Amino acid sequence: MNQKHPSNPPISDRWSFLWLALAAVLFVFAYGLYRNPLAGLLAPLFMIRFLRAQKVGKGYLLMLLALVASQIIAWWNLMPMFTTPMRIIFGIITGLLYTVPFLLDRVLVGRFSGFAATLVFPFANSAFEFLTLWPSPLPTYGSLAYSQFSSAHLIQIGSVTGMWGVTFLLAWFASTVNWLWEEGMDWQRIRRGATIFAGVVVVILGYGAIRLAYFLPESGTVRIHGIIETDYTRYTWDTELFPLSQSDPQAFQAQMKPVYERYLQATVREAQAGAQIVIWPEVAVEGFREDVEAVVARAREIARQEGIYLGVGLNVIGPGSSLEGENRLVLIDPRGEVLVDYLKYGCEAFNMYDIEVPTVETPYGKLGMVICCDLDYPYVIRQVSRKGVDILLVPSFEPTEANITAHLQMTAFRSIENGVSIFRPTAQGFSLAIDPYGRTLGAMDATRVDERVFVVQLPNHRVSTIYALVGDLFGWLTVIGFVVIAGGGILRGRRGEA
Repeated sequence: MNQKHPSNPPISDRWSFLWLALAAVLFVFAYGLYRNPLAGLLAPLFMIRFLRAQKVGKGYLLMLLALVASQIIAWWNLMPMFTTPMRIIFGIITGLLYTVPFLLDRVLVGRFSGFAATLVFPFANSAFEFLTLWPSPLPTYGSLAYSQFSSAHLIQIGSVTGMWGVTFLLAWFASTVNWLWEEGMDWQRIRRGATIFAGVVVVILGYGAIRLAYFLPESGTVRIHGIIETDYTRYTWDTELFPLSQSDPQAFQAQMKPVYERYLQATVREAQAGAQIVIWPEVAVEGFREDVEAVVARAREIARQEGIYLGVGLNVIGPGSSLEGENRLVLIDPRGEVLVDYLKYGCEAFNMYDIEVPTVETPYGKLGMVICCDLDYPYVIRQVSRKGVDILLVPSFEPTEANITAHLQMTAFRSIENGVSIFRPTAQGFSLAIDPYGRTLGAMDATRVDERVFVVQLPNHRVSTIYALVGDLFGWLTVIGFVVIAGGGILRGRRGEA
């Protein structure tokens, strides 16, 4: 006869529906637009508690409804291109996906006893997140790890495990607290497990604290100036400027040429003010091919005359073209030569295995470059560490305030993982400069300043990270770990039935 232990659901808890309500509210702030570190920590904890107090069918249905409702709210304003029905469908799909690890935990956890039961959910959740985000052509917005964007000491573990290690620790915290709860906080029963978990947390946070307190990039910086002269929003572009380009090309050109002139004049001004590298934001120059090529030709001459590296964000459109056009980044050297002409692949990287991040050797270190949400793909950005990039240039243009918030919270993860400085000049949003340890060295909100020039002395030496060497090994280990746990749980179940 099998002896029922505290982790064998359904457990008795008359407050279970309160935990469901708390989880539903907190999950609004764990993913999507409204990320909050405390919500990311507590939401899984309360959802596990609720589900373990219910029979599988009833508990799963109520959990599904709660997660769908929370995800519709969490993602609603982060998808400006979606119609209302599409946003609802997206919330339903997202909520459904997020139920899977909790269901796996509910089914499997009762087949383990003691502290070992705490490993079921973290392996299930981390493996599921890794397998759904790692090969996806969509950005990694949906990772629980991003909820910890402001937990500077915690996210340093990304230099070893990538973002997947943060997800694992959050999930393990949730399952461990539930185990302590179910064991009635009996010190004799929880002593060993609590000590193990506390020790792991202390090591991870201690690693982060030491890394931030005592480690700095090698001496040496480069002066980079980001110029933001774009004075229209993406909404204005979509609803007024682009339609005008199709209906009245001459009127469109008359509106855009002053923007071109401001960028060119500002480049001369900043070069003479001491800039060594000048970067324009994403799609700074938008127009017909002949107009854009004329701007690039003038930019090449300015770079040659002033002796600077110049990054030009541009977007080539034409009669009958799509809104997106050709979103490119051109890097010009001090001789006036074009070193890179790079085409953006995000925000849907369907050809992710063919994407090559361009790099350039300069006297200021090796530069790499991608555009805006290209940065959201850790398995592509890993190239910068393999190629020895010192500074990653990421010109951006945020379509909505929601996107500004989301991208701000994600940027530091890529610098920590790859040990690279990031310079991100952004039109209609926050420009950021981040060192190889994820520390913000400078920020500027282009929507709230009169003189939109972002100047920073950025470290130009990368640092080595374990993640750069092993890549997503930890993610694959969570998959292997879950397979082992699931297999062990199934075998235990069959032996118990026998």
